[in-house]
Amino acid sequence: MDSIAFDLRQLRTFITVVETGSFSKAAQHLNQTQSAVSQLVQSLEHVLDCKLLDRSKRPIKLTLSGRELYEQGGK
Repeated sequence: MDSIAFDLRQLRTFITVVETGSFSKAAQHLNQTQSAVSQLVQSLEHVLDCKLLDRSKRPIKLTLSGRELYEQGGK
C-alpha cells in the first residue's frame, strides 16, 4: 500500500475551502485563522507538488489537480 504524503487535517481544510468558496469562510467554519487555513492548503500543494486552487479568481477556482483531489477526497 502506498503511504499518504499529507495529513487528514490538510485534506479536510482543502475540502472546506472548496465547499465554502473562500479561505475566510473556511477559517470561520474550522475555527482557525485565515492565515492558518491558507498555510495548510499551501503545505498540501507543496507536498503534492501541484497547484490545487487558482487564487487569482474570485471566488477561488479549482485547478484540474484540485478537482481530482476534491472528487476523490470528498467521498
